[in-house]
Amino acid sequence: MNVVDLIGQWITDSKNLNLRTISTKYGLSSHHYLTEIIRYWNQIQFITKKTLRSLPQDKLLEKLQLETYFYVTYRVFWEEAPFTGIMTEIEGEIESPEKQMLLEFYNRLSTFKWDIALQNKTKLEKMSIKFAIPTFTVSTLLPVLDFDNIRQNITAMDEKARKGIFYFRINNLIDPTKPITELQVEIVEDLKKIGVKIKSDSTFPNLLYANVMDKSKIIGSEFYKQKMIIAQDKASMSSVHLLDPQPNELIGDLTAAPGIKTSLIAQQSTNEAVVVAGDLDQKRTYEMKTFLSSFGVTNVHPIQWDGIQPPLLKEAFDKILLDAPCTGSGTFTANPVLKWRQNSRFLSRNVFLQEKLLKTALNLLKVGGTLVYSTCSLYPEEGEYQIQKIREDQAKFEDTPSWLPPSYQVNNSPIRGAGRYLPAKHDTIGFFVAKMIK
Repeated sequence: MNVVDLIGQWITDSKNLNLRTISTKYGLSSHHYLTEIIRYWNQIQFITKKTLRSLPQDKLLEKLQLETYFYVTYRVFWEEAPFTGIMTEIEGEIESPEKQMLLEFYNRLSTFKWDIALQNKTKLEKMSIKFAIPTFTVSTLLPVLDFDNIRQNITAMDEKARKGIFYFRINNLIDPTKPITELQVEIVEDLKKIGVKIKSDSTFPNLLYANVMDKSKIIGSEFYKQKMIIAQDKASMSSVHLLDPQPNELIGDLTAAPGIKTSLIAQQSTNEAVVVAGDLDQKRTYEMKTFLSSFGVTNVHPIQWDGIQPPLLKEAFDKILLDAPCTGSGTFTANPVLKWRQNSRFLSRNVFLQEKLLKTALNLLKVGGTLVYSTCSLYPEEGEYQIQKIREDQAKFEDTPSWLPPSYQVNNSPIRGAGRYLPAKHDTIGFFVAKMIK
């Protein structure tokens, strides 16, 4: 199956097309093209269909499916590929009349003009089409961000896949006898030898980053294979640093899989806290157990449970991390499929689930205990608005450290005890985090 066929499968049955398996089954090239075409899906559709309508309708060949035109549009607009190069990639399926039709389409693409194509469209429609942003996402973010900031953040996530930052942290649990500073020096020097320029984050000293184009080199390094490097976004790390896990504490991680943050809890507590980490899905729980073990984690007890009704006593934990299920609207870089699943029903379902999980987390927490709530979402409904529902007699919010960016402004001021990372401003995923004391 070539990339054009994969695009066709996405059109007809996107729910059953697993992007994670594409590179393994069909090759990295197919994965790249399909992922990027999905990333700019409504934009590519608009350009393609507008261009096709400008061609003589009696010349259009039924045998040429839309997915072929979508592929050509992407290769022309995003990669400036010549027609001969494109035909070399797909010529096995193309006969002479079809080739001529594609040449006419290719030539007509060069005449496409946004100002003409978007005439009579509303400002919301123009923004959605020209920058490949779901109209629902724009409408939902307008109470907290203006049009320009929305565009900057969504396009930052799109561009991050090609020219952004790749974050990773040092894991010293494999060999805890070696000081982490010494291990970090060894890793940096090793990566320099293979041409990777490494920088250290100013907030979290054990967090490093490089150009995303060097990601494959880092993943192919011996230190990565030895589990001494863990890929983790800076924003994601913030939730565990706010939690501040310490030895001898009983810590709960309510929705823990795949276990990245859980492994950082173990590392921050030097494997000396007792961590109970649960997930609803049995397979993901098993995979988390294997993952944690491979990274030298020894103080975590993985359990399959319903995070809303876990089989635990009330007021059991000293600290709880609730990295809640969400729309993933801050993670379009890694998962562009999520872009086109954004709608009011999807958001409402997640908000409802988050409310129940927050209630459970507060019940499981000791009086005076710490709860950190986070979501990888840009929507205030899953962040600022969500924690505003918590009453003062349930929990109190304290000032956050200076390194945490402020939350959205609600009623002309940021939310106390909360912070928010924005892709365009902080070179991270979109992420909300809040810390409260019961």
